[in-house]
Amino acid sequence: MKRALVFLPIALTFAVSACQWNRNAPTLGADFGNATNHNMSQHIVNPDPVYAGYGAPAMDGERAKGAFERYKTGTVIQPEEERIGN
Repeated sequence: MKRALVFLPIALTFAVSACQWNRNAPTLGADFGNATNHNMSQHIVNPDPVYAGYGAPAMDGERAKGAFERYKTGTVIQPEEERIGN
């Protein structure tokens, strides 16, 4: 066991020294990660949205109520089958 503890730091030293820094690799730009942040912002819903002077969008309450009731009772209106081609 003592032999393994002595050998481990030596092996790690050789393993780390074998790594080489690639001087030709391009550095990361200042805008690195912007695409990921943009995509996340598009998919995460703001729980408290602020509408620019227009107020909340109008909703048809009766239609939404009917859709919710159909969903709860399992009588959802099935979409019509579409065919593409012949």
